[in-house]
Amino acid sequence: MGKQSHIPRFPWELEDSNTLLIKLAFINIRREIEAALRPLGLTPQQSQSLHLLSMMPGAMNADLEKLLFIDKSSVTSLINGMVRREWVVRRDHDQDARMKRIYLTEKGKEMYQKSSNAVKQAKDKSNQLLTDEESATLQALLRKIINAYE
Repeated sequence: MGKQSHIPRFPWELEDSNTLLIKLAFINIRREIEAALRPLGLTPQQSQSLHLLSMMPGAMNADLEKLLFIDKSSVTSLINGMVRREWVVRRDHDQDARMKRIYLTEKGKEMYQKSSNAVKQAKDKSNQLLTDEESATLQALLRKIINAYE
C-alpha cells in the first residue's frame, strides 16, 4: 500500500510517526463528529454521556468519570447541564442516599437517538474508506498499541 499524498502543516509532520498519524486521524474524526452534533446543540461529551446512560441506566458520576476519561468536577458540570436541559434526572441510590443514579428522561432518549444518528453519519465517512479486511487489520493494530500503554 503506497503513501497517500499529505501536505505537512507542521515540521514534525515530515517524520513518519504512527502516533502523529493516530492523533491526526483522531482530530479529524472528532471535528467531523463535533460538526455533526453542533446543529443539535450537543458537545461530544454530552453525546457520549447520553450513549453511556442509554446502555447503563442508573450509572453514577464515578462510572462516567471512568468511562469518559474526565475528572469529578467535569462530570458534575456535565450532568448539571444535562439536568437543566431535562435530558437526565438524578435519583437516590437504594443503599446510600449520598450517591445518585442518573437516568435518561424521554427528552434525553430522543436526544440520544438524534445524536447517535449524527455520530454514525460522521463515523461512516472514515469507515467507508476501508475494506472489511483493512478495517479488521487497522483495529487489530490499534488494539495492539492500546494494550502496550494500558
